[in-house]
Amino acid sequence: MKLAIAAFAAIAVIAPAYSADHAGKAVYDKSCQNCHGDNGAGSATADAFFKVKIPRLNSNPVRMLTNPEMKNIIKGGKGRMEPVRMGRPTSPHRKDLTDQQIDDVIAYVRTFPKAN
Repeated sequence: MKLAIAAFAAIAVIAPAYSADHAGKAVYDKSCQNCHGDNGAGSATADAFFKVKIPRLNSNPVRMLTNPEMKNIIKGGKGRMEPVRMGRPTSPHRKDLTDQQIDDVIAYVRTFPKAN
């Protein structure tokens, strides 16, 4: 029992450090965070600007998507969201994300704490 408690405590300490150094964090911060907010919790400013509630990446409907489904949305866009490119929408000469960057950002999004 004590071993199980120690293991859960170690995971609680290690998980935030892992997500902070995650390869997908840089992509998320440059290409996703403005609209989807910190930890995928959303941005009221972005919602107001686009006049739509942007999906919360830490919500159950998004968390239930498979990695291939998420990859298709990132590559092809969905609804009013255009395909994701590296950088902010106002940045000139934005490049498409590589398959590795997409896989990394999906893995990073999977580390977000679940919405309440």
